Amino acid sequence: MSNFYSASISGKSGIFEGELSNIVTQKTLYPNPTISRVLYGDTYINGLAINASNVTNCRLYRKGETTALLTGTITAGVLRIYIMGNPNIIAGHEYDIRTIDGNPNLSSSIPGMPTTITIELPNLALNPVSSTSKTIAGTTEPNGVVRINVDNINRTTVTANEAGQFSTVSTSVASNSLVKVEARVGTIYPKAVALRVDSSKTSLPSAPERILSELESFTSINNWSLQSGAGTARVADTTNTKDTQSVKLTADKVIAFMRNNTLNLDVKEATALEFMLYVHDVATLDKAIIYLANDTALANNISFTINNYEFVTGWNKVAVAIVSGKVTGAFTKEQTIKAMQVRVEPKADAKAEVSFDLVTSVKASKANVLFMFDDAWKEAASGIATLESKSMLANVGVVEVNESDARFMTNAELKALNLKGHDLLNHTKDHPHLNTLSKADQRTQFDSCKTYLTTNNWTRANDSTIYPYGDYNADTVSALSEGGYKLGRTLTSGFEVNNPTGNYLVRTYNLTPDRTIALAKSAVDYAVATGGTLLFLNHRLGTTEQTTDTMFWRTDWFDQLATYVKQKVDAKTVDVITVSEWLLQ
Repeated sequence: MSNFYSASISGKSGIFEGELSNIVTQKTLYPNPTISRVLYGDTYINGLAINASNVTNCRLYRKGETTALLTGTITAGVLRIYIMGNPNIIAGHEYDIRTIDGNPNLSSSIPGMPTTITIELPNLALNPVSSTSKTIAGTTEPNGVVRINVDNINRTTVTANEAGQFSTVSTSVASNSLVKVEARVGTIYPKAVALRVDSSKTSLPSAPERILSELESFTSINNWSLQSGAGTARVADTTNTKDTQSVKLTADKVIAFMRNNTLNLDVKEATALEFMLYVHDVATLDKAIIYLANDTALANNISFTINNYEFVTGWNKVAVAIVSGKVTGAFTKEQTIKAMQVRVEPKADAKAEVSFDLVTSVKASKANVLFMFDDAWKEAASGIATLESKSMLANVGVVEVNESDARFMTNAELKALNLKGHDLLNHTKDHPHLNTLSKADQRTQFDSCKTYLTTNNWTRANDSTIYPYGDYNADTVSALSEGGYKLGRTLTSGFEVNNPTGNYLVRTYNLTPDRTIALAKSAVDYAVATGGTLLFLNHRLGTTEQTTDTMFWRTDWFDQLATYVKQKVDAKTVDVITVSEWLLQ
């Protein structure tokens, strides 16, 4: 029970004592409740609190905050807070829970002492899996349920014993299969672990770590001064923004640029920059350029040019390595950044509009690299063999009808690739220009190829798609989303820094003949600096003479690139992965 205590104070000097203060009365706070362990996915937070007639409720707060997120009940000392599906409840975050002394709807109520909890993920570990025994075993929560997935297909659920141990035999397990196990809490599966069968590694590579720091949010338009003249404008954009506003820069047949001279930024530790911007119509935009300067006159600056082929209409998150920038004057990132300028250049006689929303610094030291071969041309085989010789895997875009065409890999050859662990991706039924088809016909293209891949037991990446010729439209994205497809890869150039799951605008780096081995190696270095994912795309490998056809890239260059990437793998700055592994990060 709470008690009331009263006190007054006075000052004393020697034998003289001053007047007593007014009496102050304070009620002691109720003690902190005892809370049971909380897993992400639980329906309730449960616990015990003081059993008192005036204690009927409790509240949940973010740790250290005083604004309540949720109110729960206390009945005869039993505490419950309903949390199922609440967006404020986040795995790994800490929260305070306090009993409420009095009616919670009255201002006179008093929150008690806090108990701090963490929303935990369930325990889950997976033992190595052998293609000989085909046993999938591990540990999870006592009596917990796990879901078993082999090569992208949910196979069964298993209930663990009282010690949390589970085990099952799956006939679907083969050498190089991907096994994923998910732990269930309530109605969801909030934690998963995965590994490759017969691998000496106990887990798949994790996502590269990226430490982000906001540099400019564009929420104060007054800080951005329009530097260009007639035909240009800058206005606040409260529609195309991830927070309260962006700043839209318009370039109507002329170049537009605006500058912020109010900055005082430290980027000494940064390895890359990331730009969040909204392109209103990519067909009208030639390029955008971002400048950072050590002085407000921009005499000492570094600039980053982002070309049309690196953008899509709509939202863009573009990452650039700082070492890739063009330095003017005596710019150095070791000194404070005093100014930033952004520039929009339209196509000839066009009106381009770009809304700038966020600039962030990135600190990173590792990247993902994927090697992709679209169409399964015969000439890709030498590149795949090179990767295999270095214990690296490839991703092959399979067109359903190509199997009967002698220019492409046979069914037997594709089957062999799948058994070795390479991913076979969905590249449509017959390689059409998707943007010329109806939404229904586009869906048919992907569904038909998925059925073909599934029938052949090539399921690891049967719902990861590639757009023929890089063509797509809004119907493509909608059709894939409605069909439950996991990702879609475009020909938009750049490093991918978005989550791949549900990403239907995945970027790539197309190795066309004009992209030299030096440029390809630099792309690897830049990917490491951005902490992103670099998807190298090839179609056919051949001689220098064959590279008059843009479908070809030199075989000797590919061998050099594979060697360079393997060096980065050995240095632990690159993970070479497949699409199915990427989706599990």
